[in-house]
Amino acid sequence: REMEEKVTLLNGPNKRPRSSTMNEAPIAVVTSRTSEVYVWGGGKSTPQKLDAIKSGCSARQVCAGNTHFAVVTVEKELYTWVNMQGGTKLHGQLGHGDRASYRQPKHVEKLQGKAIRQVSCGDDFTVCVTDEGQVYAFGSDYYGCVGVDKAYGSEVLEPLQLDFFLTNPVEQVSCGDNHVAVLTRNREVYTWGCGEYGR
Repeated sequence: REMEEKVTLLNGPNKRPRSSTMNEAPIAVVTSRTSEVYVWGGGKSTPQKLDAIKSGCSARQVCAGNTHFAVVTVEKELYTWVNMQGGTKLHGQLGHGDRASYRQPKHVEKLQGKAIRQVSCGDDFTVCVTDEGQVYAFGSDYYGCVGVDKAYGSEVLEPLQLDFFLTNPVEQVSCGDNHVAVLTRNREVYTWGCGEYGR
């Protein structure tokens, strides 16, 4: 924008507009932005505030799968936890390196130092994208949803980077129950996972 662009300012208690230019000294404004996460279902009919994410963190994005939740914070960290009743078996979709049922949000420590921008939850797997457009996946690879052709077995318990996108950064990811679609920065769409019904 040019420095001489006209702006409208409020002038004193009369609140009358006056004309000015952009070359006036800027005034620093500090704002505090926080967000709250609410969950419901599983026997709870009204939203319940979630206080378990570490103090000072605010949610930037949330995603709910059939068996788990994921939250990306404004600090670009990923938290996951279970969303289930009874004894549903976990397949590593939480990314904590085990099959434990974490019932409160837990930071996915294996992604420490990676700036996570977006996450998507499938039925029993998770896929996330970093600021650099790199893709990490974990959980059940029964239908090939982790994207490594079952090279690491039928379950991947912690985040695994998909080398396929090393030179083709991803802009956005979306997971169905048993398949994945990504949009690259080159505006290409890639899909993988269960192809039943032509999905």
